[in-house]
Amino acid sequence: MVSKNVLELVEEKYDQALKNGNLIFTETSIDKLKDGETGMKYHVRYTPSLNKKPVSGEGESEGKKNPFENPEKELIVLDDVNGDSKFRFLLNKYPVVKNHTLLVTSEFQSQNSALSPSELITAYRLINRMDDEDEGRRNMMFYNSGSLSGSSQDHKHLQFIPLPSNFITLQDSLCSGKSHYLPTSREEPLQNEKVSFAHFTVPLPESSDDVDEDLLAMCYFSLLQRSFTFFQDWAAEKPELQGNTSYNLLMTKRWMCIVPRSSTTSKSLSLNFNATAYAGLILVKDQEVLDKIKGDAHILDTALLECGFPSTAGQKTNEYDY
Repeated sequence: MVSKNVLELVEEKYDQALKNGNLIFTETSIDKLKDGETGMKYHVRYTPSLNKKPVSGEGESEGKKNPFENPEKELIVLDDVNGDSKFRFLLNKYPVVKNHTLLVTSEFQSQNSALSPSELITAYRLINRMDDEDEGRRNMMFYNSGSLSGSSQDHKHLQFIPLPSNFITLQDSLCSGKSHYLPTSREEPLQNEKVSFAHFTVPLPESSDDVDEDLLAMCYFSLLQRSFTFFQDWAAEKPELQGNTSYNLLMTKRWMCIVPRSSTTSKSLSLNFNATAYAGLILVKDQEVLDKIKGDAHILDTALLECGFPSTAGQKTNEYDY
């Protein structure tokens, strides 16, 4: 069972690691923008330090060190999250957001593999422990899976970041006032019809007492199955993606979302995107790109579509899709 004081442990470990130089955090500027055409809100963080961060496939060679095999002790928040020796909970060594953490499998598993019910419920419980509604603290878990998802490490890891205070994500807007349901051919996952890219979303139960690993697994695999049949539908349009099923999973206490991916990099903006971008959290490392975005936030919608697939909002599906 996840420790009740995990948030306190994260904050203490983070402050100590930062003070001792065991992690590297760079202060950045943030612009709060809104796309006037779609209504989607963005937090655009200017982070030149990203120029030093590798993306998947860059600089990889045989014998490359796996940072999660024997993690630095100064970054370990929990060496055994559930008491079953399956997971470690670590600090991100190069965060651009304070208290950025990682749930890592103790034994190597591929980042391309599906999440297990145990991984999903552990992630949910970590979110539940770290959230504080009275203080407005919310956390989001994301999982970048596949070579086009924006992942930079092959060892299976789920990431957690605090959401900006009072920030309303695309998925928050979709799920506001909606009750939990399991997507089927009769009731599609939620998508904002004004947003160009596919983003299959489902609300989770309001009470954490109603959430268990079976429910999370059913939500995840129904969204995953919807995404996989979606890939098949697009095989003729993009044959170069045949057999490549990259996607981003995003989850808070309120919702779960899967975004199918077709590329890591937007051609129009030369920006690399991982899961966080599809919740409206954009990392920019080039001043010229930042200026373009500030001049017209709607270009982000185009860029996100370039790395994903067109939305199917309003289109009917059938049992084949589930």
